[in-house]
Amino acid sequence: MPLQKILFKPGVNKENTRYTTEGGWYEADKIRFRQGNPEVIGGWQPFSAAYFQGVCRSLWNWVTLGGNNLIGVGTNLKFYINQGGAYYDITPIRTTSTISNPFVATNGSATITVTDTDHDCVTGDFVTFSGAVGLGGNITAVVLNAQYQITVLTPNTYTFTASATATATDAAGSPGGGVSVIAAYQINVGPAIPIPLVGWGAGSWGEVGTTWGDSELPPTSSLRLWNQINYGQDLVYAPRAGSIYYWTANNGVNTRGVLLNSLGGAVTISLGSPTVITASRLFTEGTPLQFGGDLPVGMTVDTTYYVFNVNGLSFNLLDVAGILVSTSVAPPLIGNVARGGTGTMTASVAPSAVTAALTGVAATGALGGTSVINLTLSGVSASGDLGSVNVNGSAVTSVSASGEVGTVGANVVLVALTGNTAYANVGSVGISGSVVAYISRIVDIPTIQNCTTVSDVARFVIAFGCNDYGSDIQDPMLIRWSAQDDIYNWTPDPTNQAGFARISHGSEIVTTIQTRQEVVMFTDSAIYSLQYLGPPYVWVPQLLGDNISIMSPNAAVIASGVVYWMGVDKFYQYDGRVNTLNCDLRRFVFGDLNQEQASQVFSGTSEGFNEVWWFYCSANSTAIDKYVIYNYVEKIWYYGTMSRTAWLDSGLQSVPIAANYVTATLTGNLINHETGLNDNTTGTAVAIDAYISSSEFDIGDGHNFGFVWRVLPDLTFENAENTPAGAVPAVAMTLQGLANSGSGVTSTASQPVSKSSTYVITEQFTGTIFTRMRGRQMIFKISSNQVNTCWQLGAPRIDIRPDGRR
Repeated sequence: MPLQKILFKPGVNKENTRYTTEGGWYEADKIRFRQGNPEVIGGWQPFSAAYFQGVCRSLWNWVTLGGNNLIGVGTNLKFYINQGGAYYDITPIRTTSTISNPFVATNGSATITVTDTDHDCVTGDFVTFSGAVGLGGNITAVVLNAQYQITVLTPNTYTFTASATATATDAAGSPGGGVSVIAAYQINVGPAIPIPLVGWGAGSWGEVGTTWGDSELPPTSSLRLWNQINYGQDLVYAPRAGSIYYWTANNGVNTRGVLLNSLGGAVTISLGSPTVITASRLFTEGTPLQFGGDLPVGMTVDTTYYVFNVNGLSFNLLDVAGILVSTSVAPPLIGNVARGGTGTMTASVAPSAVTAALTGVAATGALGGTSVINLTLSGVSASGDLGSVNVNGSAVTSVSASGEVGTVGANVVLVALTGNTAYANVGSVGISGSVVAYISRIVDIPTIQNCTTVSDVARFVIAFGCNDYGSDIQDPMLIRWSAQDDIYNWTPDPTNQAGFARISHGSEIVTTIQTRQEVVMFTDSAIYSLQYLGPPYVWVPQLLGDNISIMSPNAAVIASGVVYWMGVDKFYQYDGRVNTLNCDLRRFVFGDLNQEQASQVFSGTSEGFNEVWWFYCSANSTAIDKYVIYNYVEKIWYYGTMSRTAWLDSGLQSVPIAANYVTATLTGNLINHETGLNDNTTGTAVAIDAYISSSEFDIGDGHNFGFVWRVLPDLTFENAENTPAGAVPAVAMTLQGLANSGSGVTSTASQPVSKSSTYVITEQFTGTIFTRMRGRQMIFKISSNQVNTCWQLGAPRIDIRPDGRR
């Protein structure tokens, strides 16, 4: 008989039986299609030799004005910026605590117990100590003043493993460490994977994903997911169900991000009735603010005041009752004894106070607060600088104190120090002078959100699923946005475009994707478009489709202007209309997907090959181990196995980048894909085990058995290389024979119902392979597992003739 060309339809189809899908491909791994022909995917290697801590779920790439190419890396333990291949820890500090002699060591153990009342930590959190002194033995100051990951014992105690083993001397010196140990706690860590919640108390009544009043979803704890996007050259980043943080590029990669709502800046408080505040930022009428620092009488720390009567950078304040705030020159009398020294200080809050005196005092702590006209300090030694003052009968000579008061004028009636440091540079003040303080919180900036983005052109910061104005309770369907080009101003006013909207279809906003003209929003049951229309509505949501699902917050991606996403049981696309994607692997993917780990699902693109990738956990896995690909140009599907946790396909990088997690070391690294020909994850080349096999084909409709006695291969090894041992690139071609669809396939000639014949091809244009293979139905397979091998299949031919009916 004439030679028969083996040409199969591009893509892999597993929606029907292997025989029903005749003429196509049925199984594959690490294969893609180029103009209809299968080929092995490109290799991969580490982005750099550096590693980070935790499981990465978020990657973002941008370039600063200085030309620094940066990648934000969000893990369940920390947040990093990658610059030049190195990872810089910019995880925000949650709180700082000053504790006295907190460390307890045990002889022969590296475990140190720390006491800090109401530390609010969780196991796995990180703390950095400073200001500690050693315990007397191996547990030195160098050992203690470092970063450690902790294990929580009680609300007031935790342990960490020191870098040295304690001796009897350390145990005898416990508790110790000094009276002024500073503990800087990073924000709480999050779970690496969703943890199923079981047993009594696993979730509240009616809580989505728990057994209390909801049986559709498996009850799990939420894993740590980050969303991040640059605002100009700076970075806005936030953990899901957490606060919004801001990292300033000009401060450098060695500085941490801080709460966005803490960036109100310094203010000058002009004393009087009413008080005038001069800020370093513009604020809208009615903006609620809180203040910190050495505040005058009439203002208290962390109390909310409202901006009133704005005049440029200056404004008055209203209290919660709507009364104008007034301040006076006399601050509250905080203390009148020098802590840690000798001598006494007498003082009075009355302007006519007679005398306050300190003579020959050596103090290591604060002088306290004074509010007197006649003040005499002589021969006093403390840490810091007061400056030189001699006014109104007050004499300050040879005095040093913590903080800087500066040069004060002739009308000064007070010198105030609180704690062991002056809270601000007081400068020149008169009887109705001024005090320098700072805005500790811009109250209207959301404190909790599920997703945050920056509109690219209009430059609004938009928070989705956030708390309402004046509330700390999360509303999962609320959208709020800042004023245009003003990341600090979130209070709606006729003079700005800050605002809010609430949508109604669904129970929470899951994620968003920004396109050229709109922000596409996904709830757990609908899809919306959020478009900028300008005043008075500014941003307007419009329902695009209902009864639509999404698998996870990272399951949507945009490619060539079209949004693609994985739902809970099918795939979708949005190109102006919402459509279900016809998927030839739908049953295969969703039938082998661990729903308890659905929130791990993430998507990415490989624009160079017109591909959208989705990574997911197979049914029996709690870690990502499989992927499925949609080629949106050829409109075909294929799949494979691979372990990754995040993906980035950026025009600022030459190749796609993925995040990898190394279970053995509990660390991760970035991987450059489509680089080389091998799996170089560990730095050592390993062959990529790739294959693709066809559906069953026959002669006619299988009336006769077929007998194949030769194969004429057709493929190319372009760009392949010889192995280090000198072996040439090779693939294996396999023909498998079956007696019928239910007979099964065997790999040896000893099985009567099928026969497998495999030959190795070692040249780009191999001639003829002679074989003897018989079957009513046949399967063609090509595979490779040798380093430095890449190939693309062409149109091989087989010489097959009828060979009887049984």
